[in-house]
Amino acid sequence: WKWLWMKMSVQITDAKQPIGAGIWAVLQVREVLRVLQQHDKRPDDLEQKALLLASKIIETVWMAKWKEAWKLAYGQLVSGEAWKYMQKIIKIQNGKNPNIKSEELNLAKYKKEILVSKSWVVKDIDMQRLNHVCRTLWAPLDLKAGIYLDNKLWDKIKKWSVLCTLYSSDELKIKLALNMISKENFYKIK
Repeated sequence: WKWLWMKMSVQITDAKQPIGAGIWAVLQVREVLRVLQQHDKRPDDLEQKALLLASKIIETVWMAKWKEAWKLAYGQLVSGEAWKYMQKIIKIQNGKNPNIKSEELNLAKYKKEILVSKSWVVKDIDMQRLNHVCRTLWAPLDLKAGIYLDNKLWDKIKKWSVLCTLYSSDELKIKLALNMISKENFYKIK
């Protein structure tokens, strides 16, 4: 037996809220495409986490260290090289459209925006309750179902603005999720 040594690194990251705003399949894919395509609506937290992890991989394989590794990852993203590579992966995996734009993805037929009745600040997001609401919408079986978090931790929400948006291919699932949220919301706002 020959010994094989593998260099590894562990990254401990915050899990107090989802990374990005889209929760479940199509909404998450849209968020990733927004980052890769450098769309105006791309989630900064997802982009920063992706750059951190990519830079750690670059360091692990000894291509560059610290800031230089991050600059290399950032350069690949903003130059469009990361998106071109993703397109190659989509082609290799027989994806339907490797040129798809983030905003061309089909979302669920039914959607419901949840509005706030007065101004608030988001103090906490209960990830377990968020997961239960998503499952009530029929995610992950319905690939288009999920929640888009229009507001995240410490966001100041103005009266009558959108807190989040529910998506499902079944109108009854939206009603069930709304009923669940009215009893116990996954947002804690003050």
